[in-house]
Amino acid sequence: MTITPLSTVALVQNPALGALLLWRFGKSYQEERLVEPAQLHSFFVVLPLLYHAPTLDRIRSTYESSGLSQFAKKLGEERELLIAVHERALKMRELTLSSVGAAISSGLMSLSYDTGRLRSNEARPPKPPERLKYHMAGADKLGRWFGRLSLDQAFSLLWVEP
Repeated sequence: MTITPLSTVALVQNPALGALLLWRFGKSYQEERLVEPAQLHSFFVVLPLLYHAPTLDRIRSTYESSGLSQFAKKLGEERELLIAVHERALKMRELTLSSVGAAISSGLMSLSYDTGRLRSNEARPPKPPERLKYHMAGADKLGRWFGRLSLDQAFSLLWVEP
């Protein structure tokens, strides 16, 4: 049996890392909203924003206090970056779902089937490698930014259809 080596993209864009990033997003969202968990469909834009280098650079260069509207404004300066968010969210649905599944099965998160909300549980996941610090910080910022707005407002700013 021949084993095909994983591509560089597959090494980074995997459900385990995705689970950790989604957990961090949810944790920050809950801190911003005073414990209320985020709607499941809000998680579908997190990985497409964090796994795209030019977009992650815009997240990094936006102060947490500036919020999602300032970040969207920066993306809008290169209009194609803002327009591409929705398309990437669609293309990465499977990865996001796999990441949600990994987060739930590992105990990082729990899903309320009644409300459609995904809660980040109290957990102490392993510390991610240094090379992922910007992804983790970006997930933290996104969670806080989303927590300050309604989901409709956040999706509207990012030109994403629910």
